[in-house]
Amino acid sequence: MINSTLLNNRIPTQSIIDEENIRLFDIKKVRNIDPILSFIVLALVFIGLLNMFSASEERDLSYFYKHFTIFFFSIPIVIFLTMIDYKMLVVISPFLYIASITLLIVVLLYGLQVKGSERWIPIGPFRFQPSEINKILLVLTLTWYFGKVKSRIRHLWWYLTAYIITAIPALLILLQPNLGTSISLLPIVVLMTLSAGCRLWHWLATILAGIILIAFLYIEVHNLTPDQIKAGEHPPYLPLKPHQLIRIYSFFNPEADIQGSGWQTYQSKITIGSGGITGKGYRKGTQSRLNYLPEYHTDFIFAHFAEENGFVKSAGVIILYLLLLLRMLALAYKATDYEGKLLIVGVTTIFFFHVCVNIGITLGLLPVTGLPLPFLSYGRSFYLTCMIGIGLIFSIPKQKIFFFRSST
Repeated sequence: MINSTLLNNRIPTQSIIDEENIRLFDIKKVRNIDPILSFIVLALVFIGLLNMFSASEERDLSYFYKHFTIFFFSIPIVIFLTMIDYKMLVVISPFLYIASITLLIVVLLYGLQVKGSERWIPIGPFRFQPSEINKILLVLTLTWYFGKVKSRIRHLWWYLTAYIITAIPALLILLQPNLGTSISLLPIVVLMTLSAGCRLWHWLATILAGIILIAFLYIEVHNLTPDQIKAGEHPPYLPLKPHQLIRIYSFFNPEADIQGSGWQTYQSKITIGSGGITGKGYRKGTQSRLNYLPEYHTDFIFAHFAEENGFVKSAGVIILYLLLLLRMLALAYKATDYEGKLLIVGVTTIFFFHVCVNIGITLGLLPVTGLPLPFLSYGRSFYLTCMIGIGLIFSIPKQKIFFFRSST
């Protein structure tokens, strides 16, 4: 688990950002690109491209072309971020945070509605989803905040302020409605506050409050029927849309409505199981091609991969994600300053949460929330968010390391 000891590796518990000594651009920093992290990312990108090509119809390769294009579009962005001083982004992050809040309000007022949610801002032929890039901006803002409050994070007010900073965009995203992305902001602040050195009992009290909230939600939803939820007869203090409550109900009662709200999870488990040990073969998956598996380009892309490639290769992909996360934590451990460590922890949390939740959904272990899988799922805004996160990690100065330990 990410914990506060990560930040105690010969680094003082105070901000060391000197705004006057920030060097905006240094082309020599390209040499600091971590080869191991780069290799893991490229491996996942390659698997994602092959899988997206397989998931695309032979007569319509638009998903594949868009997936391919956003990767190459993001490469210069990663290189640019590597060469700039990340501290500059941390310093201006409060302004970026305000801009992101403004965009989320614009989405609510004028956003493009797709499948009942107002999540996108149309920009010519493209659609931009502000809630996705908000994850990175939140990490930057919290990094700036913790650097300013320093050891005062151990006081309750300053600890709670971090959650207020997170709650504003989370509530705006929830109003779109976009439950999955809204929830995905919470692990960021939870793990970053712990890594910043908050009091352990404050942190444990927060975790306990979350468990109580989940138990309360279970009791309230469990006492309803699907017909009551669809009719909007749920208690008004549950700030969720009927379709969101139905997903939660189906998770706790998976056999109650297989032909309706439980269809996605039911078909996902069938798809994964049908792949067996070795899979059906590349582009030979039947569940997705016969349209039994819904959203197989996005939310259930891992189920599509498992059907065609089987258990062994699916386990290999999970191991790749594990290595990705471990390498990020190793880089955080060897970052040479406090803010750099925090920033990497925040980016790592984004990847960790998305991988765990997406794969958990496809296996029927979690309710459907619509969170994409990094580098595999279709979704240009989130793909760009992931690549920006990688670029930020590259930009942070670090001691030279091997995979898990420093060189001698």
